[in-house]
Amino acid sequence: MIASLFYSAVYLFALVPGLPLGFALFGRRQAAGWVAGGLFGYVLTALAIWAPIQLGVPSALAFSVGWAVAGALAWFLARGITVPLVALPPWTSRDTRAMAAVWLLTLVIAVPPLARAGATGPAGDRYYRAYFTADFVWHAALVAEVSKFASPPRNPYLANRPIHYYWTYFLLPGGVAGIAPRALAGVDTYLKVNAIGTALLFVSAIFVCAWTVLPRAWPVAAGVALAILASSAEGAFALWRFWRAGAPLGEVRNLNIDAVANWWPPHGLRIDGLQRCFWWVPQHSMAYALGLAALAVVNAAGSAAPAGAIALAGLALAGSAMMNPFVGGIFSLVWGLAVVIDASRSGDFGRRILRHSLAAVPVVLALAWCAGNQMVEGGGSALQFGRLGEARNTTLANLMLSLGPAIVMVLAGVGLQLLPPDRLRGQPDNRAPIAALLLAALSMGLLHLVRLNVDASWVGFRAGQMFLVAIPALIARGFITPGFQRRIAIVTAILALIVGAPTTIIDAYNAQDITNFSESPIGPWTVTITRDEYEGLEWVRTNTPAAAIVQMEPMARARQTWSLIPSFAQRRMAAGQPISLLGGTTPGTEYAEKAERVRTMYQTPNVQQASEIARSLRIDYVWVDQVERNSYPGGVAKFEASPPLFAPVFKNGEVSIYQVR
Repeated sequence: MIASLFYSAVYLFALVPGLPLGFALFGRRQAAGWVAGGLFGYVLTALAIWAPIQLGVPSALAFSVGWAVAGALAWFLARGITVPLVALPPWTSRDTRAMAAVWLLTLVIAVPPLARAGATGPAGDRYYRAYFTADFVWHAALVAEVSKFASPPRNPYLANRPIHYYWTYFLLPGGVAGIAPRALAGVDTYLKVNAIGTALLFVSAIFVCAWTVLPRAWPVAAGVALAILASSAEGAFALWRFWRAGAPLGEVRNLNIDAVANWWPPHGLRIDGLQRCFWWVPQHSMAYALGLAALAVVNAAGSAAPAGAIALAGLALAGSAMMNPFVGGIFSLVWGLAVVIDASRSGDFGRRILRHSLAAVPVVLALAWCAGNQMVEGGGSALQFGRLGEARNTTLANLMLSLGPAIVMVLAGVGLQLLPPDRLRGQPDNRAPIAALLLAALSMGLLHLVRLNVDASWVGFRAGQMFLVAIPALIARGFITPGFQRRIAIVTAILALIVGAPTTIIDAYNAQDITNFSESPIGPWTVTITRDEYEGLEWVRTNTPAAAIVQMEPMARARQTWSLIPSFAQRRMAAGQPISLLGGTTPGTEYAEKAERVRTMYQTPNVQQASEIARSLRIDYVWVDQVERNSYPGGVAKFEASPPLFAPVFKNGEVSIYQVR
């Protein structure tokens, strides 16, 4: 609890440096000013942590000085701006209550699964829902790596290489983990608090972006809530299918419910709902939120925005690219297209486009920064174009299963947009949702025509979520139409909620359910870190150098324990098999070659050969638990029998650790 309160305060302080920029952009009496300011602050604080690491002087004092300098710079840039650069309608208490309702929904969905991740049972074992091991657990490894203050961070699954992943979001929890006193330490805690804070910022950005199109509190809140709660029909379909087959409805506990369209024929694209942003991919949420802050500028000011607003929109897009270069690039493209469309109707096309080119400068600098930190190496060559893989299996029915309720609500909202203008008289500040339509359309194209060769589902995940953050303004549009049309929009939303809510409800229940130990296609639904394992992992954390290489056998392990040492012992491995974008399972890679050598080290009864392999890979400690004993019963005995080469340094009922001599 103390660590949670400590890190909550740190997170709030991290948002402060950007507030002058947010206030300059939208005003301090606008929620948009606070939300944009918080987003700017997170990026500035990340840079304030990165700079001392890059200079080789990381410390609490250096980070504090960097934070203060970032805040002073923001104040200096915003000084003298007494009138907001972008004028918005007055923000009222009704708007505040509507946004608070969205926050409450977010907390109800986000907190229970995160709170129960890593919960300790009566016997001292720790439990994680299996899907937390694909993201949350490996994020713990990434934060632990950032906390070592190497520049750039090393790859914890291939210690001789830098990590090629966009780690900007993790600079804050990683920086704090590297300097916090032991009594306040807790990588899991930092990640959880960071994820909850980011979820609130994320939904606030969705709300504000939609509100800049349609400043009507409760229609916008309904649009945001429906995008979160009612995007997918997979839960309702699974319940109907089990009911029809006479199977217990409780079997939905044994489904990856938001991937039913992929699990069941015809095995189409995997599309995740926004609730999964809260639990597992907050780094993408932060990228989406910063992109939405930029779109709010073009929504409200169009191509007539002043130079200061354009520059700040560019900074938001740059921050988005720093969090995720692909997402930042997509939002930059949408922002640019929206500006072009608006400028083409202004009679001042050339001058406005030239002025808006100012926004490209920070985006280019951000991408160069990512490249300089080796985050995106090989990223361009990983992109593939065309209707490939699972996209070829995605029929209209399959797409409607994944996104049907959301699509129906969008079609209703867009259809009502075609009403004659006189039918919509009296609706204040009803702007055309150009950016929302562009983002939704582009996301749908990406979903079907782009993929990564190292992870066929990754673009689908991101594109589906970008579609969902685009649509609240389109959904809300239907709720302000008069008479019969409004009733159609409300009935459509109610039906969509009935069909779509089961997916989110089941997913939220399953994500926090650490009592289900039945088998999934990738192993048990609940992953157990035993008391003995955790004791060994804690020994490694407290008794080995931070840069030590501690090796387990990566090839015999199931998907659940692929990150055991990097995530829980917080140490690097010479060879791993990561399941993330790092590409550890790709045949013929350095990962595969080194993992094979490590397997030989465990498998061979020849202790001299094992010693030579360990020394050549610069392994400092060898880890043995039941996985290694069961897989190589004849091989692991040599470690215990050869203290001159493998000195025993830790042993309990399950785990043995040997120091390589």
